[in-house]
Amino acid sequence: MLKIKEIMDGINAILVRLYPDRTVYIDVLPEQFERPSFFLRPEGRKITSRTAAVVEVEQMITVQCADEVGDRYETQTARLYDVTETLTAAFLQRGALHCGDRKLTAARVDVSRSLDIADVTITVTYEDTRPAAPVTQPLIADVAFGTQPSQTKEG
Repeated sequence: MLKIKEIMDGINAILVRLYPDRTVYIDVLPEQFERPSFFLRPEGRKITSRTAAVVEVEQMITVQCADEVGDRYETQTARLYDVTETLTAAFLQRGALHCGDRKLTAARVDVSRSLDIADVTITVTYEDTRPAAPVTQPLIADVAFGTQPSQTKEG
């Protein structure tokens, strides 16, 4: 099954290509982070059964876009929305996300903004193989077949 890290790596590659001068934080957003920058965080994952061997996976990853701030902690709305529009267009391109051995396309991109931060939430939907059930009973190690001669008394 495709791992969340592989999807995040695909998103990270797009961010680095489009904005090579910005830092991309993946694991932790430090208290004193650089601006402008990006922070990737995985969101919900929904897995739906399709067949006995296939599941459909819907994975959401949010790209937090932190812009530069002025003396009063304000940002330029036009500049921040330019970044979100550029990212939206890039993620919606067919096969844009190189994730492991796959090329995924965002099924949906949602954008929201709060003061100096904009969130771009990418939702990818793909089919994957259903994981095999774990073996819960030990396999038979040895089978012996045999017969015993019947014992009769002779008189």
